[in-house]
Amino acid sequence: MRIFIVCLLITLSVSVCSAQNVVHRIEDSMPMDKWAHLGLGYIINDQLKRYTRLTPLERVLIVGGVAYSKEKWADEKFDSGDLAATVAGSLCYEIKF
Repeated sequence: MRIFIVCLLITLSVSVCSAQNVVHRIEDSMPMDKWAHLGLGYIINDQLKRYTRLTPLERVLIVGGVAYSKEKWADEKFDSGDLAATVAGSLCYEIKF
């Protein structure tokens, strides 16, 4: 539900504000792949919170470990930007609205 609210706010802020909007520039600078990593980090953290008794720090570290492992062993080229986007999604989950 939170991710839906964040997406809605981003969409509304882009349509209401001028072309010099900071959020709009951030959206344009990130390729779709990074947004997918951001969303996946958020979802993994959500599932860890629902089904485990891990602390927020432990959850973020696990998401970071999973992202690192994926980048290290599953991809042909290590992309630290993908790793950062996944961890950022996990951190976004911890932000309380």
